[in-house]
Amino acid sequence: MANVFLIGVEQTIAAQISRALAGGGHRIKQKAQNIDACDLMEVDIVFAGGEPPEYLPLLRWVREQRSALPFVVVTAIPDTTAWLDALEAGATDYCSCPFEKRQIQWMMESRTSGPKV
Repeated sequence: MANVFLIGVEQTIAAQISRALAGGGHRIKQKAQNIDACDLMEVDIVFAGGEPPEYLPLLRWVREQRSALPFVVVTAIPDTTAWLDALEAGATDYCSCPFEKRQIQWMMESRTSGPKV
């Protein structure tokens, strides 16, 4: 179980992510914008949305607050340049729509679970 924070994720995409994570016992919190450091205190992974470069200032700010917090950019823009910009700015992963349920599940599992024994 993880605490998932969706920031600036369009409602349709947020619903897809929520459905993909249903059954995993995850707590999902959603905000359009205007987050502060307190919002990040008990978060295990962030999914951020928007068009490039909207999410870049947020990503940089999150990195200042919690440098190791997994941060996945979810966007409707399947652009190689945007993908590379996000990763270079510190994103853990980049997912463009449409995406498969298993893709979101894999991102969650690989970013929030410890080493497999």
